[in-house]
Amino acid sequence: MGIVVPLSILLPIGMFIYKSKYADKSTTLIFAYLVAAGLINATAVVLARNGIRNLPLLHLYTVIETVFFLSYFRIIFDNAKIKLFLNYVMIVFTIFCIINLTFIQSIFTYNTHTRPLEALIITTTCLLYFYRSGFSEDWLGSPVNWINMGILVYFPAASIIFILSNYFTFIILDHEMTDLIWNLHASLVLGMYLIYTKAFSLIKQKKRDA
Repeated sequence: MGIVVPLSILLPIGMFIYKSKYADKSTTLIFAYLVAAGLINATAVVLARNGIRNLPLLHLYTVIETVFFLSYFRIIFDNAKIKLFLNYVMIVFTIFCIINLTFIQSIFTYNTHTRPLEALIITTTCLLYFYRSGFSEDWLGSPVNWINMGILVYFPAASIIFILSNYFTFIILDHEMTDLIWNLHASLVLGMYLIYTKAFSLIKQKKRDA
């Protein structure tokens, strides 16, 4: 899992590059998120192998990931009020993350306050989109719907892992349970990347009006 999952991010990245000629703003933004995630994860691995604590990167990553996904939802929602509300959420969440790492949780621990909140925000927004968009005849042929399925595969379950991460890692010191929990997290990440690969494979040239 330690090598397979980080490298699996190359699958959706590669698929997007292959299909990029026909990509729209929403899929392009998810591609940009994957590139940013890959770079941050690679940096975290390098730091860890050199004996440098990499948890400060997780605090930064939480903000970046949230902004990317909420920006993505701003694109796919067609309601102006929802778009404006998501702008406010991005600003307030970023401020809360800064307050959390400055006054509440050490930058060298898992951010168990902001990470689960991020997962809740993204999951709720995704469910709201599904509720408002309905189901079209070619529902499974839409890249956006597959991207949203990937979100729902990962974030709801991962939120529980985020809440318990400090407890298993720093308090009970149960290495076997910690490994099990993070292997489950890795499986969720892998599932999300595979679904994103499927989403990008469905990108196609839009038909022009006659």
